[in-house]
Amino acid sequence: MTTIYIDESGYTGGDLYNPQQPYFTIASSLIGDDGAAEILRRCFPRYQGAEYKFVNIWKRDTHRNGLRTLAAEIPALADRLFFYVIDKRFSLIVKMFEYLVEPTFTAGGYDYYGNGYARRYMNTIHRDFLRFGSEDLYEETAKRWDAFARTPSRTTMDALREHLGRTASSSKHPISTIFAMLAEGARRFELANVDLAAFTDSSEIQLTAVLASVVHWRQRRPEDFDVVHDESSNFLRQRDVWDTILRDDCEPGPVEMGDGTSVEFPLRVRSTTAVRSHESAAVQLCDVIAGLGAKVSLSFDGREKDPFMVELIALGAGELTFNGVKPHEDYADGPMPRRTGPDMLDHMVGLLEPHFKRRPK
Repeated sequence: MTTIYIDESGYTGGDLYNPQQPYFTIASSLIGDDGAAEILRRCFPRYQGAEYKFVNIWKRDTHRNGLRTLAAEIPALADRLFFYVIDKRFSLIVKMFEYLVEPTFTAGGYDYYGNGYARRYMNTIHRDFLRFGSEDLYEETAKRWDAFARTPSRTTMDALREHLGRTASSSKHPISTIFAMLAEGARRFELANVDLAAFTDSSEIQLTAVLASVVHWRQRRPEDFDVVHDESSNFLRQRDVWDTILRDDCEPGPVEMGDGTSVEFPLRVRSTTAVRSHESAAVQLCDVIAGLGAKVSLSFDGREKDPFMVELIALGAGELTFNGVKPHEDYADGPMPRRTGPDMLDHMVGLLEPHFKRRPK
């Protein structure tokens, strides 16, 4: 049995269009309390707080210097650490395509998620948004979808459709093509969802990130898991979804993930336990790694690179294994694969079928 410790940084609930905290990160670790305590004491010998918190470390130069020590130790710890990062604004664009465009691809016989195609496709969309459109267009589109996702109504849908249609008619290819596709998808979405107010939980990222972290470890470790997380995290407000995904009586076998890799189900998580972070050095180490991951992501997102972050990367922080929902330069360079059977979405719907049956009509 192995324990996975988890903590997070940058959670803003359903508010994904948040200029103050554009990234959500979750760090997970296989390092127990004793080992984590030794690492934290060694890296931050002058820290006096009741518990190690990245936000406090970042405020003082004496503590920030300890991040250099931690970065230098990461290569030796890299096989026991992982962080998952979500670029919130990019995730809004991704979700918009999943709801408005993916159904059309599927109806046409294509496997949008097959072999990680969706990830490469969205990288391409992101590139074209900025190369042939503008940063302002990208921001405005993310904001319009966020407004609808947070408050689904005829008013917010009309505002979204007006933006999509106007951009399609006033732009050149490829922006006009992208937005014409989105505008048609929004029209079909509205026809298929008469009660727009029932469109809920589309901005969920927390449980998704925790699940992705467990999947990462399952792909690499054979033993059963216990999961320990900070009690302040509210990812288990969807406890029924979590328990349904983790149940042992699901159909066994490999399930393809969005990045093109696969994982064997059931995931064999035996327990999920909330602890007080000040009582767990292992969770505190995750807090520090998650905070560091958020700062690194912010520094390398196209803005001017922070020299301190560049230094930490060179010292060893760059050896930290990560994944997530973030644009990369891995673009779609061929046609979308055809469907040859159930796709990733079909597998996940089947996995969650008991949950859907329990939901009130």
